[in-house]
Amino acid sequence: MQTTSRIDKYAGPDGTYRIRSLYFDTDRFDLYWANEREQGDRFKLRARMYPGSTKSPVFLEVKRRRLDVIIKTRAAVPADLWRDVLAGREAALGALPPSARKAALRFLAPYHRHHIHPVVLVEYVREAYISELESYARLTFDSKITVQSRDTLDLEADPRRWRPIDHTVQTRTAEPITVLELKFERRPPAWMVAMVKRLELVRYSFSKYCYGVNAELTLPGERSPRMLWRGG
Repeated sequence: MQTTSRIDKYAGPDGTYRIRSLYFDTDRFDLYWANEREQGDRFKLRARMYPGSTKSPVFLEVKRRRLDVIIKTRAAVPADLWRDVLAGREAALGALPPSARKAALRFLAPYHRHHIHPVVLVEYVREAYISELESYARLTFDSKITVQSRDTLDLEADPRRWRPIDHTVQTRTAEPITVLELKFERRPPAWMVAMVKRLELVRYSFSKYCYGVNAELTLPGERSPRMLWRGG
C-alpha cells in the first residue's frame, strides 16, 4: 500500500479524522427496511460534518445503490445555512454555487417527497489512503463507530450519550470492529485486486446507519424507547 497510495491530506497528526453524520428516515423507517431487505434500488440521506474542523461545511449527501453500483451526490453548504436549505428557502439556495445548488436540490426532492426527518447521529474515526495511480481509488478504515438518537436538525452531540454499535449481538464477536471499504470507479485497480487475494478478504454488507439504528433502538441495554415500524 505504501507504494500505491498516500494518507488523506485532511488527516490529523495521527493519520485519522472524525466524521459525524445525521441520518434521515421516514416515520416507518422505510430507508432502514429497504437496506435490511437488500432492495435492488435504495438510497440513504444524511447530513455530514467533520468535528474538530472550525471551517467544516455541512455536506448534504444522497447515497443511492442500484444493485452493485453506488452513486453518491453531495452539496457543500455553509454551516449557518444548511437548515435553511433543508427548508427550501430560496435565499439560502440562491447563496450556493450552481453545482452545490444542483446537488442540494437532488437531496431536497426525496427529503420532502417522503416526509423524511432526523433519526440518529453516527460518528466514527476514519483512516483513509488515496491512490496515487488512479484518478479515484481509496481505502478507508472506519473504527470506534458510535451512535445516539436524534430527532432534530442538530449536528451537535451529547458526549455522554454515544453508544458503540459493535454490540456482540450484531457483530458476533467480542472484539471492536473496523470497517474496511475499497472505493473505486468502474473497475478495481490491479493492486486492490491483488491485496484482496493476498489477504483473502471476504466482502460483507455493512450499513453504519442500520447498525446504528439497531444499537440505539433495538439491542439489549439502555436505549431509546422508540420502536421500529416495519412497513409492508
